Amino acid sequence: MYTIFSLLKWVVLIYLVKTGRIQESTFLKWKKMTLTAVTMIVLHSTLVIHLVEGVDLQSNGTGDGYYLRETFSALHNKEA
Repeated sequence: MYTIFSLLKWVVLIYLVKTGRIQESTFLKWKKMTLTAVTMIVLHSTLVIHLVEGVDLQSNGTGDGYYLRETFSALHNKEA
C-alpha cells in the first residue's frame, strides 16, 4: 500500500513539473530528500542488525530475553 502511494506521489510531482505548476528545483529537492531518507533508514537498519548480531555472538546465544528471564527467575527463587 505504501509503495502504491509513493509511486503516485512521484507521478503527481512529475506531472506538476511538466505542466509548470512547480519549479523543477522543487522536484529535485524532493528527489534528493527522499534519497537521503531512504539511505538513512537503510543505514540505521543495518546498524541495528549489526548490534543485535554482536550481542547474540557475545552472549553465546543466551542474550535472548527468554533465557535472561529464566536465569533471573532461577536466581531469584534460589535466594528465597
